[in-house]
Amino acid sequence: MNRLPDTFAAAVGHLETLHGRHDADVGVILVQVDQLARINNSAGTAAGDAVLDEVGRRLENFTGDEFGQGAHVDRLDGPRFLIVPAAALSLEALRAQERALHVALAEPMVGDPNGRLAIRIAAALITRDEPVAEQLRSASDQLARPASARDGAMVHAALSQGEVVIFYQPQYDVASGAMTGVEALLRWQHPELGLLGAGALVTAARAARMECELTEHAHRVALAEMAKWPKALGKLRVSLNITAADLGDPEFADRFAAMAKQAGVDPDRLTLELTEQAMLSDPASAAAQLAQIRALGCAIAIDDFGTGYSSLSLLARLPIDYLKIDSGFTRTIDGSDRDRIVVRAIVDLARALGLLVVAEGIENERQLARLAEIGVATWQGFLKSGPVPGDQLLALME
Repeated sequence: MNRLPDTFAAAVGHLETLHGRHDADVGVILVQVDQLARINNSAGTAAGDAVLDEVGRRLENFTGDEFGQGAHVDRLDGPRFLIVPAAALSLEALRAQERALHVALAEPMVGDPNGRLAIRIAAALITRDEPVAEQLRSASDQLARPASARDGAMVHAALSQGEVVIFYQPQYDVASGAMTGVEALLRWQHPELGLLGAGALVTAARAARMECELTEHAHRVALAEMAKWPKALGKLRVSLNITAADLGDPEFADRFAAMAKQAGVDPDRLTLELTEQAMLSDPASAAAQLAQIRALGCAIAIDDFGTGYSSLSLLARLPIDYLKIDSGFTRTIDGSDRDRIVVRAIVDLARALGLLVVAEGIENERQLARLAEIGVATWQGFLKSGPVPGDQLLALME
């Protein structure tokens, strides 16, 4: 890539131009690469320069993808960069992108193959009322603030301002084709960026140790909506996702039971889904919590089965009703003998344990036909419908 301008003055000039063009305050993102001295000392300055060039390339790719034409990246002093969107975005809009930017920079780089670099990211608002250079230097100090504090503020704002919404992924019976249930999926209705997936908010909640708060809020929203559904949707089973943090909370099961009772939702209609990894984090605690939840009448499902490292003995010891086959297997089931063998083995194992199997990610009729041959009971996927708001489910029943 072309070397990014190594001048503070260039960045100041870009911001002043943007101020004049939009007559508005401008949100920016600062990125700092830590521990560069370690690479320079151990591998030479050429290796350090290569790392910075790679960081700059990834920042330019990210900026072009996320902020569009006209956005740009400036190299500031040393290992520090500045992202300037083409539009005058708010701090909230930029902070929603911080976690995604961390992911873009997380893969190992040439010169740092072990991924030991620490990347600091902070959003800042550059106003029209004060000298841009002074604000930019002051904004650099934000990089010292813990990322978890910013994540916590973002999650708290989303919860308190009603930005967490629930979409529902329909599930269908393989034999009859009837819709038998839905999976409740969290979405983030960002005030500026529009509807976003759960990834950014869930990652921020995990970093800020607010997973339980986010889960409880999502469950409250879903249960309240279920309580208002028309009679035609009254027999649908609804799957709600839970995390390892939820299972680690000794009061989770009691709190969930109270929420369902308050909403007037029959627990027999509910399935709680957890991943293999959540199941493995503390098997003894998970077993106790799941047994308590199941005693309410709820079913238990293991999500994305086949992608983790679970001990098969846990499947027999834990109170489980469903296995959900990861979409990575089902998407290639009509073309790969190996994946077909894996799926058949999972189905046979489930049958032996008295469990039902749900297949995720079904996109075409060939995949569905293969699942019917193997003996899968239920499926979900874009072949019929992706996740939709609750008020669209009735039309899908017809």
